[in-house]
Amino acid sequence: MAELTGEVQAALEGKNFWSLATINPDGTPQNTVVWVKTRDGKIVVNTALGRRKPRNLAQNPNVALSWFDPDNPYSNIGIQGKVVDTYTGPEAEADIDSLAKKYIDQDVYPWRKEGEERVTYVIEPTYVHARM
Repeated sequence: MAELTGEVQAALEGKNFWSLATINPDGTPQNTVVWVKTRDGKIVVNTALGRRKPRNLAQNPNVALSWFDPDNPYSNIGIQGKVVDTYTGPEAEADIDSLAKKYIDQDVYPWRKEGEERVTYVIEPTYVHARM
Protein backbone atom coordinates (compact mmCIF):
# COMPACT_ATOMS: atom_id res chain seq x y z
CA MET A 1 0.00 0.00 0.00
CA ALA A 2 1.30 3.47 -0.88
CA GLU A 3 1.24 6.04 1.90
CA LEU A 4 -0.93 9.16 1.72
CA THR A 5 1.60 11.70 2.98
CA GLY A 6 1.09 15.29 4.21
CA GLU A 7 0.11 17.30 1.13
CA VAL A 8 -1.70 14.38 -0.49
CA GLN A 9 -3.66 13.69 2.71
CA ALA A 10 -4.48 17.41 2.99
CA ALA A 11 -5.76 17.50 -0.60
CA LEU A 12 -7.92 14.42 0.03
CA GLU A 13 -9.31 15.88 3.24
CA GLY A 14 -9.93 19.30 1.68
CA LYS A 15 -13.10 20.26 -0.16
CA ASN A 16 -11.54 19.18 -3.48
CA PHE A 17 -13.21 17.43 -6.38
CA TRP A 18 -11.37 14.36 -7.70
CA SER A 19 -11.61 12.56 -11.03
CA LEU A 20 -12.11 8.82 -10.60
CA ALA A 21 -11.29 6.58 -13.57
CA THR A 22 -12.65 3.04 -13.84
CA ILE A 23 -12.48 0.55 -16.71
CA ASN A 24 -15.51 -0.27 -18.87
CA PRO A 25 -16.07 -3.93 -19.84
CA ASP A 26 -14.67 -3.20 -23.33
CA GLY A 27 -11.42 -1.90 -21.79
CA THR A 28 -12.07 1.79 -22.40
CA PRO A 29 -11.70 4.25 -19.50
CA GLN A 30 -14.66 5.87 -17.77
CA ASN A 31 -14.13 9.03 -15.72
CA THR A 32 -16.35 10.66 -13.11
CA VAL A 33 -15.86 13.59 -10.74
CA VAL A 34 -16.35 12.42 -7.14
CA TRP A 35 -16.30 13.54 -3.54
CA VAL A 36 -13.71 11.76 -1.39
CA LYS A 37 -12.64 11.28 2.19
CA THR A 38 -10.03 9.12 3.85
CA ARG A 39 -10.23 6.40 6.46
CA ASP A 40 -7.27 4.48 7.88
CA GLY A 41 -4.94 5.48 5.04
CA LYS A 42 -7.45 4.50 2.36
CA ILE A 43 -9.70 6.60 0.11
CA VAL A 44 -13.48 6.40 0.42
CA VAL A 45 -15.91 7.22 -2.42
CA ASN A 46 -19.66 6.72 -2.57
CA THR A 47 -22.17 6.35 -5.42
CA ALA A 48 -25.53 4.77 -6.16
CA LEU A 49 -26.04 1.20 -7.33
CA GLY A 50 -27.14 0.98 -10.95
CA ARG A 51 -24.65 3.55 -12.21
CA ARG A 52 -21.65 2.88 -14.43
CA LYS A 53 -19.02 2.99 -11.62
CA PRO A 54 -20.51 0.08 -9.63
CA ARG A 55 -20.85 -2.04 -12.77
CA ASN A 56 -17.25 -1.33 -13.78
CA LEU A 57 -15.86 -1.91 -10.28
CA ALA A 58 -17.69 -5.24 -9.99
CA GLN A 59 -15.63 -6.46 -12.95
CA ASN A 60 -12.34 -4.63 -12.36
CA PRO A 61 -11.39 -3.13 -8.96
CA ASN A 62 -8.50 -1.04 -10.34
CA VAL A 63 -8.94 2.73 -10.32
CA ALA A 64 -7.06 5.97 -10.78
CA LEU A 65 -7.80 9.29 -9.09
CA SER A 66 -6.49 12.70 -10.08
CA TRP A 67 -6.71 16.24 -8.78
CA PHE A 68 -5.15 19.58 -9.61
CA ASP A 69 -5.05 22.77 -7.62
CA PRO A 70 -7.30 25.29 -9.41
CA ASP A 71 -5.06 28.11 -8.15
CA ASN A 72 -1.95 26.41 -9.57
CA PRO A 73 -2.77 23.71 -12.16
CA TYR A 74 0.87 22.62 -12.18
CA SER A 75 0.32 21.40 -8.64
CA ASN A 76 -1.39 18.04 -9.04
CA ILE A 77 -1.81 14.55 -7.63
CA GLY A 78 -2.33 11.20 -9.32
CA ILE A 79 -3.23 8.08 -7.35
CA GLN A 80 -3.57 4.52 -8.60
CA GLY A 81 -5.34 2.03 -6.40
CA LYS A 82 -7.58 -0.94 -5.95
CA VAL A 83 -10.98 -1.29 -4.31
CA VAL A 84 -10.43 -3.48 -1.25
CA ASP A 85 -13.84 -3.15 0.41
CA THR A 86 -17.39 -2.46 -0.77
CA TYR A 87 -20.52 -2.08 1.31
CA THR A 88 -24.12 -0.88 1.15
CA GLY A 89 -26.73 -0.25 3.81
CA PRO A 90 -26.68 2.14 6.76
CA GLU A 91 -22.89 2.61 6.72
CA ALA A 92 -22.91 3.62 3.02
CA GLU A 93 -25.84 5.97 3.71
CA ALA A 94 -23.86 7.54 6.57
CA ASP A 95 -20.85 7.95 4.26
CA ILE A 96 -22.80 9.95 1.66
CA ASP A 97 -24.25 12.12 4.42
CA SER A 98 -20.78 12.83 5.84
CA LEU A 99 -19.54 13.69 2.33
CA ALA A 100 -22.51 16.05 1.89
CA LYS A 101 -21.56 17.72 5.17
CA LYS A 102 -17.97 18.12 3.99
CA TYR A 103 -18.71 19.38 0.47
CA ILE A 104 -22.01 21.28 0.72
CA ASP A 105 -22.42 21.75 4.49
CA GLN A 106 -25.67 19.76 4.63
CA ASP A 107 -26.25 17.07 7.24
CA VAL A 108 -28.19 14.88 4.81
CA TYR A 109 -27.33 14.25 1.14
CA PRO A 110 -30.10 16.20 -0.66
CA TRP A 111 -30.16 14.47 -4.06
CA ARG A 112 -31.25 10.94 -3.09
CA LYS A 113 -33.71 9.45 -5.53
CA GLU A 114 -36.65 7.30 -4.43
CA GLY A 115 -35.45 3.71 -3.96
CA GLU A 116 -31.79 4.61 -4.48
CA GLU A 117 -29.27 2.38 -2.71
CA ARG A 118 -25.90 3.90 -1.91
CA VAL A 119 -22.64 1.97 -2.10
CA THR A 120 -19.24 2.85 -0.64
CA TYR A 121 -15.92 1.82 -2.14
CA VAL A 122 -12.75 1.77 -0.06
CA ILE A 123 -9.67 2.24 -2.24
CA GLU A 124 -6.20 1.18 -1.18
CA PRO A 125 -3.63 3.41 -2.89
CA THR A 126 -0.90 1.44 -4.66
CA TYR A 127 0.94 4.36 -6.29
CA VAL A 128 0.91 8.09 -5.51
CA HIS A 129 2.47 10.83 -7.60
CA ALA A 130 2.36 14.39 -6.28
CA ARG A 131 3.75 17.52 -7.84
CA MET A 132 3.14 20.24 -5.29
